Amino acid sequence: MNIDFLEALEEMARERGIDREAAYEAMEKGIAAGWQAEFGGDEPPEVHIDRRSGDIYVNGKPFNLSSLGRIATRKAENVFRQEILRRRREALYDMYSARIGEIINGSVHRFEGRNVWINLGEVEALLPEEERIPGERYIAGRRLRAYLYQVEKTQGDPRIYVSRAHPQFVAKLLELEVPEIEQGLLEIVKVARVPGVRTKVLLRALDPRIDPVGTCVGAGGVRIRAVSRELAGEKVDIIRWSEDVRDVIKGSLAPASVLEVELDQQEKKAIVTVPASEMSLAIGRDGHNAELAAKITGYDIEIRAPAGEDSS
Repeated sequence: MNIDFLEALEEMARERGIDREAAYEAMEKGIAAGWQAEFGGDEPPEVHIDRRSGDIYVNGKPFNLSSLGRIATRKAENVFRQEILRRRREALYDMYSARIGEIINGSVHRFEGRNVWINLGEVEALLPEEERIPGERYIAGRRLRAYLYQVEKTQGDPRIYVSRAHPQFVAKLLELEVPEIEQGLLEIVKVARVPGVRTKVLLRALDPRIDPVGTCVGAGGVRIRAVSRELAGEKVDIIRWSEDVRDVIKGSLAPASVLEVELDQQEKKAIVTVPASEMSLAIGRDGHNAELAAKITGYDIEIRAPAGEDSS
């Protein structure tokens, strides 16, 4: 009987995702509550379950669960379930808190207004409206990857927040597609993003033999296309890091050509001259290209055409 009891307890612990010792401690707490309900006393007794034999001891003396009446047994079961639920929630919180900053996989489960709930298996994650990629459709049952950025304790299961609009989602996708980043040969310095439109990634090669742009783009563009495909077609520009911020500014304004860069390093401002015919290219649709260039470089960028040229 004791062996059956032990096996049932450990199986339940595995199913609930809590460790073996936590299950024993929860059962001991439940038995203590049941014993107190049956026999009285101001304080719960000291209960110990032998982890090898399954024998139960109350205040150091052998105890048989059949000694508890119906009401006391129910009390023990209720306390045990509550404790297991509490520990399961703590385990989930600890597990997902440790994964903040990672990409997690799930499937679209349900909708709450414009918010999307993602089924992770043992718990759900919330993809808020503002963390969605604009224009992306979410279909129930569809497999989805997202960036885990926050976990909160609640009265119930922990609230897990994920994002597909976060700049670091792009960085983590690149890590998955480009082994050289994980190997420490390339370093992502900064990411600037307008979700659903464009992302710019500043990348530094820690090995001078490696071309950061070509490595991230991949043969025939296969690596960068895989990232863009996950982002619903969002453009991803890779910019080569340089100690000279002028070079970074030039790279960040691609695909436009840059003729000249005048820097005010104290005020963190740059006046950039581009061909008149490429002004709209440098600025980008709705100003996004220039906006991202400013974010990636940390400079306030003013774009102008050469003196005397018509930029219309």
